[in-house]
Amino acid sequence: MPAALAAQVHDACERSGKSPSRLIREVLEAAFKDEKLVITPPPAIPAKMYRITNDMHRLFASVSNNMNQMTRRLNYDHLNRLVSDKTYAAVNDQLAILIRVLESRLPP
Repeated sequence: MPAALAAQVHDACERSGKSPSRLIREVLEAAFKDEKLVITPPPAIPAKMYRITNDMHRLFASVSNNMNQMTRRLNYDHLNRLVSDKTYAAVNDQLAILIRVLESRLPP
């Protein structure tokens, strides 16, 4: 690809917020349909929503790290026979449920 064309594709990708492969697919699809492709920038995320989303991701990472530590300790204690099979299964099930609940609450 010539350097000038590559620069145009790169600029169009930055303006539209799309990957080069996605942009090229859309351009080809529009060309085959004899349509004109309009490149629009992605909608701006309000600062408050960005901050909330950022905080949610940080909290999710923190909780996930704590749950990972608990799971490792549970597995270690189970392998060393410090925890019964019944307790291991019960705690493991509760951790799995908590993970599913957290993932369902995580913003996109």
